[in-house]
Amino acid sequence: MVFTTCYNERENIGLMIDQIVASVPDADVLVVDDNSPDGTWDVIQEKQQHYDNLYSTSRPRKLGIGSAHKYAIFYAIREGYETLVTMDADFSHDPRKIPEMIGLHGKNVFVTGSRYCEGGTSDYTGYRNAVSRLGNVLARSVLGIRLKELTTYFRVFDVESLKNIPLRRISSSGYSYGVELIYYLRKCGVELREYPIHFSDRTRGASKIPRMQIFKSAFDLFVLGAARLSTDRDLKPDIFVNDSCPNCGDAVLAMKHFGSRKEGGSADAAITEEQLKCTAVGSADYPPVYTCLCCSLEQVPASLLPRELESSYENVEV
Repeated sequence: MVFTTCYNERENIGLMIDQIVASVPDADVLVVDDNSPDGTWDVIQEKQQHYDNLYSTSRPRKLGIGSAHKYAIFYAIREGYETLVTMDADFSHDPRKIPEMIGLHGKNVFVTGSRYCEGGTSDYTGYRNAVSRLGNVLARSVLGIRLKELTTYFRVFDVESLKNIPLRRISSSGYSYGVELIYYLRKCGVELREYPIHFSDRTRGASKIPRMQIFKSAFDLFVLGAARLSTDRDLKPDIFVNDSCPNCGDAVLAMKHFGSRKEGGSADAAITEEQLKCTAVGSADYPPVYTCLCCSLEQVPASLLPRELESSYENVEV
């Protein structure tokens, strides 16, 4: 599956979908739109009339690029894909390079497009070039990762390896989500590879990166660096469920935490009435909680609730 996310990309998204399909005609395509006010969703829906392999989701509000990529990861896991390709929708990444990147990919191997490895180039100059390069140098130094490029989202994942990392521990919903993800891939033994790309500056539409995001990403990076030095070794994979969200009906739920019985390590572990009294992690007993990656509702999935729940609460008045 090839994934891209967009917000106010009406001028780009139609052409991007066309080029992805032309480059990898056997792949499915997933597009997530964060309620763009410029008519982006209308273009996606028009393209969906022409391509049977195009799937799309419209989220109710702008939830962040990291959250959108997290949606793609959990979607790929839920739907049983073997390979996931992610990329930007503004033509910073060339869809024609996807087959070559897939050629470097394999079992337990992650591939990232890189403008800073040997052979890579970028249109960025001046301030933007300096900030981008400095950000990657800091990320490599703080996290101890040898990749030259950690910040671009042009990537190829082995979906099976994504199942084996603690996705719940990646807390960022912004641009630093991608850096955190690489950190945990390496920590869990996934091989990291780079493929030289030319990173193009957009020619249509406006950049969506707020200036404050630079400082937020830097803060997230140093928090992650501090975690690297801690004694926390909780790398247990998430538990995946097949429930749909009772609020929006979307079927992509991400584990937020295991609950107080995490040592059970199974979605079949019984939830007690005591746990259901409070979902706060600070409580002595609490159930596993999941987040809908479409509408953000936090919930205890229906499949994990005790079968006798209705009888337990039959005397409760609302």
